[in-house]
Amino acid sequence: MNTLYSPIKLRKISDEIVEQIRSLILQGNLKPGESLPPERTLAKSLNVSRVSLREALNTLQSMGLLEIQQGNRTCVRPITTRSIHDPLVSFAKSSAANIMKIFEIRKYLELGIVALAAQRATHEQIDYMERLLKEMEEDLRMNRLGARADHEFHTTLADATHNEAYIHVMKTIYDLLQEEHRIAWGGIFRKKNMREELFDQHKNILEAVKERDPDKGRKGALAHLKYVEDKWKAALSL
Repeated sequence: MNTLYSPIKLRKISDEIVEQIRSLILQGNLKPGESLPPERTLAKSLNVSRVSLREALNTLQSMGLLEIQQGNRTCVRPITTRSIHDPLVSFAKSSAANIMKIFEIRKYLELGIVALAAQRATHEQIDYMERLLKEMEEDLRMNRLGARADHEFHTTLADATHNEAYIHVMKTIYDLLQEEHRIAWGGIFRKKNMREELFDQHKNILEAVKERDPDKGRKGALAHLKYVEDKWKAALSL
């Protein structure tokens, strides 16, 4: 018997599902934090049984590509291994000074993000950021905090790099700083004059992206993130 060749095995349906969803995540068609359709809808779209779909989703979850969130939503996880993510969580939560070290990583990553966004953002992404800026302006007028539009603005900048690695790394950083963002918006950024400063800074960043000016974008992002960094340090007594 010739041992050079191995019999061809038919792949399980669940393996085909895993490969398709995995490819969509790695290619950036499914982004970090994005929800998959409900199980019934997804099974129908894939033309598979719900049993096969559940098996595939469990596999993707064990691979660290998906997670089940509140309300039974299945969402895409950032592509960072637990060996990287979990020690960073412990590091960040151990002291206020370490939180600022994580913020420093965010600051310098985001300078590159804004520069790339100035070169690569689509018209649709620029239009969306303009709508977010209008939402921020309306939040100011109504004396609302505006945290949602702020977070979405920065997420859209990352998306506008069209670099999946940037998108996943930034989602991890945002997740690490999530609690501190919540505290900041509930505390130091309650002051309207500070939110007005933030609005002007976001406006400057968007102008640079619209003008396709990476250098101006970097300078605008640095001014914005240095401002936020200084306010966080003051609030944390550092």
